[in-house]
Amino acid sequence: MGYDRTYSREEIHQMLYLSERRLRPTAPVATAHAGHSISRHTEQRENPFDRRQIRQDSTFSSRKHLILATEEALHSTQGQQELRKLNAHGTHTCKIAFQLVATQGKILADVVLNPMATVGNKQVPAQGPALYLQKLPVGSIILIIDKLTPSESWAPLHIQTAYPNQVVMTT
Repeated sequence: MGYDRTYSREEIHQMLYLSERRLRPTAPVATAHAGHSISRHTEQRENPFDRRQIRQDSTFSSRKHLILATEEALHSTQGQQELRKLNAHGTHTCKIAFQLVATQGKILADVVLNPMATVGNKQVPAQGPALYLQKLPVGSIILIIDKLTPSESWAPLHIQTAYPNQVVMTT
């Protein structure tokens, strides 16, 4: 069975769960980062202010929103085209950048806007409080996916990360 198929919501949840803290299978062990969709990009993140070097850091408001957005991205035409690439020998990873359609306005994220200063041509963290916005609609998602070899037939993918890419700022 190919990687470009319909995954049940339970399969998606299991792949996200099993990928959590598993070293990225396509990277050398010495430099591999652990999967972190749940621990870094949902409400289960311990400290939403811990990445001050990033201007805008977004997390899904709940694990349910992560699963629903991932489901839509994987099952989209664009997602299926990217997953189809994993069927080829020698291809082990893909990236899906997807604009939400069916769930747009229903998937929510919390956003930390960190103060930044420009030094030369570079943005660096600045002093001052971060702005924390909650329950903003998510416009798009990014998934980074690796295939597992050998893999369980019901969980053939390692989802390294899945995060809100575009959040609709409301005033």
